[in-house]
Amino acid sequence: MNKVTKNVLIICGCVVVIGAGGTYFVQKSSAKPKTETATITYEVKKGDLSKTVTSSGNVEASNSVNLSFTGKSKVTKVLVNSGDQVQKGQLLAEMDATALQNALLSAQASYDSAVAKLKSLEAGTDASTIADQKSQVSQAKAALDSAESDLANAKKLTNPTYVQQQIDKAKTAVVNAQTKLDEVKQGTDQSQILFAQVALENAQNAYKQAASQQSGGQDSPQTSVAAAQSKVDSAKRAYDQAVTQLSNLQKGPEDSELAMSKANVAQAQANLSDAKANLEGVKIYAPFSGMISAVNIQAGEYPASDSTAVSMFSTEGNYKISASIDDTDITDVKVGQDVNITFDALTGVTLKGKVTSKAVLGEVQSSGLVSFPVTVEITPGQDNADKLIPGLSATIAIITDGKKDVLTVPDAAIKSFGGRKIVMVDSGGKTEQKEITTGLDDGASTEVVSGLTEGDKVSITMTTTSNSRTSSSSMMQGGFGGFGGFSGGQMQGNRDFNRTGTGGSMRQGNGTSGAGGGTGGGGK
Repeated sequence: MNKVTKNVLIICGCVVVIGAGGTYFVQKSSAKPKTETATITYEVKKGDLSKTVTSSGNVEASNSVNLSFTGKSKVTKVLVNSGDQVQKGQLLAEMDATALQNALLSAQASYDSAVAKLKSLEAGTDASTIADQKSQVSQAKAALDSAESDLANAKKLTNPTYVQQQIDKAKTAVVNAQTKLDEVKQGTDQSQILFAQVALENAQNAYKQAASQQSGGQDSPQTSVAAAQSKVDSAKRAYDQAVTQLSNLQKGPEDSELAMSKANVAQAQANLSDAKANLEGVKIYAPFSGMISAVNIQAGEYPASDSTAVSMFSTEGNYKISASIDDTDITDVKVGQDVNITFDALTGVTLKGKVTSKAVLGEVQSSGLVSFPVTVEITPGQDNADKLIPGLSATIAIITDGKKDVLTVPDAAIKSFGGRKIVMVDSGGKTEQKEITTGLDDGASTEVVSGLTEGDKVSITMTTTSNSRTSSSSMMQGGFGGFGGFSGGQMQGNRDFNRTGTGGSMRQGNGTSGAGGGTGGGGK
């Protein structure tokens, strides 16, 4: 046998062995599981029962606030750091106020001016102002009359006959003046001679002017008329304006003018208020005593007016927790109910609290379910309460019902048949059925109102399943289902009724005595 053939035979043999081993393993694995039944006896005892509705939330301070500058300027001082304890009214940060002070002065001046103008309009025009305006009307009327007279004369000069008549009159006046002068020269009164000479000169000048108009020595008559008409138009406009102004002064301001003036005052007042607020907003003070939780500014920065500069929370008052309760549980929750509170970060710490508020209207979640906001206040002065800080995750258990010192049996011991509730009682080595009347059920244990007495022993059956591969572990199936453990003859049981996917509250029962377990087939 050569080496290659030998190797092939060895490989084939290994395959056969592996295949046989696999077949044996599959057959062994498919062996039927072994079922074992065990019976536990529980002694009926008295204990306390309570029903709770649970939810979760975060620890909140009694008051918290984000503080911002309302002014717009450069930060000059930041006087606190995160974690600092501060007192009410303490200065926390400050801005440069120079530019804002100037803006306030300007806004104040604008407001004062607008108010003065409005008061003047509302008071009306005084008598001296009206008298002055009447004088301006008279002056404008006189100027108009003079311009109209000049226009009339200019128009006359466009008539040749009229011009010739004026020349003839002027020539006659010269002859008369010369005659008068000749007469007075016969006498010795020098003043008369002087007056006659002046009259002659005036007459001669008037004649020359009339003659020049006829010969065209001055502007043409049409040009003179146009110039005179322009003066009349200008004088007419000035006169009309003076008359209108007088009328306005006499009847007072228009409604629209008053409305506009009032609007200007309102706008000026708003600007003044903004300027005052900006100036006041250059300093941030602590509104209450507490601790600084965040500082988001530095000296030299120009923060936006809507950005948070400093955050803080109150160290006075009681801590609280805001949570949401499902609509299926909210009717059991009442203001004033006691609450047990545990914390993820504080192992073994349970604090007391009370429900202080419950919303009247529910909030629809994205899943379509409805939840109701509830506030729980943590009772102050408890041990470990000084370890609380805002933000801690907390679980609240609101005690909605409870009874003390009552007979209890585990829920797993109770079977229901046709509306009757039955337990198996061990009596003298024999097991017999007994019908019981039940009361409060906290989800793990049930109150026995009648049918049992303290010291009775009830039987609880549990079934375990095992096979050769899982002989080291067991799984409880069928019968009464899973069963809780005992500790010193007592057991605490919890059974949660959580609606899948709600993310909201949870009903929970706690029994201080009794056995806990879930009911399976044939359970109550």
